[in-house]
Amino acid sequence: MGLTRRDVVLALSAGAVMRAEIDSKLAGRIPAAQVEALRGAQKLSIAELMMTLLPQAKSRAHAPLSNYFVGAVALGTTGSLYFGQNIEIPGNMLGLAVHAEQSAIANAYMADEAGVKAIAVTAAPCGHCRQFLSEVSLEMSILMPELPAMPLSELLPRAFGPKDLGLKEGPFPVRRVNRALASGSKDELVMAAGKAAGGAYSPYTHSPSGVAFSTSSGRVFAGSYLENAAFNPSLPPLETALAGYFAAGPDAGAIERCVLVERPDGGISHQVTTKSVLAAIAHAAQFERVLLS
Repeated sequence: MGLTRRDVVLALSAGAVMRAEIDSKLAGRIPAAQVEALRGAQKLSIAELMMTLLPQAKSRAHAPLSNYFVGAVALGTTGSLYFGQNIEIPGNMLGLAVHAEQSAIANAYMADEAGVKAIAVTAAPCGHCRQFLSEVSLEMSILMPELPAMPLSELLPRAFGPKDLGLKEGPFPVRRVNRALASGSKDELVMAAGKAAGGAYSPYTHSPSGVAFSTSSGRVFAGSYLENAAFNPSLPPLETALAGYFAAGPDAGAIERCVLVERPDGGISHQVTTKSVLAAIAHAAQFERVLLS
């Protein structure tokens, strides 16, 4: 079968978008103003632009176990776009892998996005991802190649979510709380991890935690703990930070130092898994645990 005119237009547009100057320092985020500029230059709808960007998101995937690479692009309510990619952790249980949809939502969350109204993905979301996305909104539009857009509620009927556990609000809009460190440290990386802990979404365990790590290029990536009503799809803080790290691409540098901030009396602790995942991703990185007061 030959290429249609639309195939040719999208292929040419993909090449132009791939050459666009997307700032890697934004860790996979394309601000709304640049999104509109790209749309205007390429004469694409927002859905077409999201689909066109999927190869770029997919190229950032880290899949040493499966060699199966997945990309996602989320549309925030502000009009900004967020890249996501699957991340596999060698030597660790498969449940610690981060799915592309989770990465995109995590990047939107860490950018203090007000909400997510659509997500494009290179393959149909698995059940794990559908459950994770339902914590955000069942009305979210799901875009997939060769298929019409559909609401998440159509992919996940009779969903179990926050309301079933008595919550009135989900993770968006992001609500940040100032949390004091027991040590009173003024170390910038510790403070970044503390800020991430203050933005954690942990309504089920009430165990806020955050991670921040620095890289050889001088970058700092932070991640908040993101829980889910079904528990298993919850995203640990290091994995949230890694979503931004891998979305930033190869210029991010090697991870050198990592700080975990959490409560001393929380119902759970991320210390063991954080150290294990960090050792698999960056075995020479320094690790430090700091407690909230």
